[in-house]
Amino acid sequence: MSKKTKITKEDLDAFYQAVAGTKPLTQKKVKLAPKKVLVRTQPLNTPQDPHDDFVLNETASLAEVDSESFLSYKQPGIADKFLRKLRKGQYNVEAILDLHGETSEGARNAVIHFLKQCLSQEIRVVLIIHGKGHHSQKPILKNKLNLWLRDIQNVLAFCSAAPLHGNRGAIYVLLKQLSYTQNDKNKGDLF
Repeated sequence: MSKKTKITKEDLDAFYQAVAGTKPLTQKKVKLAPKKVLVRTQPLNTPQDPHDDFVLNETASLAEVDSESFLSYKQPGIADKFLRKLRKGQYNVEAILDLHGETSEGARNAVIHFLKQCLSQEIRVVLIIHGKGHHSQKPILKNKLNLWLRDIQNVLAFCSAAPLHGNRGAIYVLLKQLSYTQNDKNKGDLF
C-alpha cells in the first residue's frame, strides 16, 4: 500500500502562485469525435430511381425490438462462422454511416445510397449507427433497419455491434462480394 504524501503549505502556495491569473475551462465534458471512415464518392451506374434495385419493405410484420435488444440476422445458406465473427467485431469496418438525427425517410435514402456506394467499391463490412432512440418510446431507426436490411439481397448478414463500435446503438452489416468468382472459391474464405 502506498503512503499518502502530505502537501506542505509552501508547496500549496507555490501551486497557487503558478496558476494565478488562469481561468478554468468552461467545458466540463470532453467530446471526442469518433473516427469516421468515409466512402469514396464516385458516379454510380445506377437507374434514375434510387429505389429500383433496393425495394425496402415498410409493411412486413416483424416483432418490434427495444433499444437494448440484440439484432442478429443471416440469409439462408450463409455459414454460421461469418455471423459469429461479425458479432465479435472480428472483421475490419471499412465504412461507417451515422444516422443520428435522420428522419425515417432520410435514413432510408441514406442507407440505400450508402450501401450502393459500398457495393460499387467492393466494401464488405460496414457499420450503420442508428442510435438507441432515447427521444422516442421505441427505437424507430433500429426497427426500420431490422426490417429494411432483411429485404436487400446484397446484405448477407447483420447484427448489433460490439461495445467498441456502439453496442446496441449500431449494426454491423456484411455485404455480398459482387466480384466473387469460381477462382476465388479455391482461395478458401470469403475474406
